[in-house]
Amino acid sequence: MSDQLLSPKILGYWTLDELSEVPDESGIYCVFRAAHDPESGEMEVQELLFVGEHRNARHAVTHHGDHAAWRDFLQPDEALWVGVGLSGHANRERLAAAMINAHKPRFNLHSEYIEYFPFDQTTVHLYGKKDKLQSIFTVERHDPPNHQQTAV
Repeated sequence: MSDQLLSPKILGYWTLDELSEVPDESGIYCVFRAAHDPESGEMEVQELLFVGEHRNARHAVTHHGDHAAWRDFLQPDEALWVGVGLSGHANRERLAAAMINAHKPRFNLHSEYIEYFPFDQTTVHLYGKKDKLQSIFTVERHDPPNHQQTAV
């Protein structure tokens, strides 16, 4: 492995009713809580709730088992929005792990990537629909305590 720069464009936003429009391509998907801005009255992203990865982002988010938990978390007049960052198989897990480690979404708190990052240093530069996300961040390798690296 080696240090890596990943630069996905975050596409979206789609509501749960619009999931048929989500790309059916490999990548990460981000689930957000959206609410009306008090000043403008427009719906805006408020918080990143979950990050996942799959070879088919549309399928993964459409069939994810946490829809009810995500909806139960919302306040009245809030909505779930989805954004997708396309990424090939080789970097998809690493990208999702970096996003989870850096942003610590509340519905990923069970993920090993909250505390650990088993990849070499990874810098992520997000562009596109990146509201409430860090635009540029770097995550350093941090293996779990029981992980033993073999000498080369």
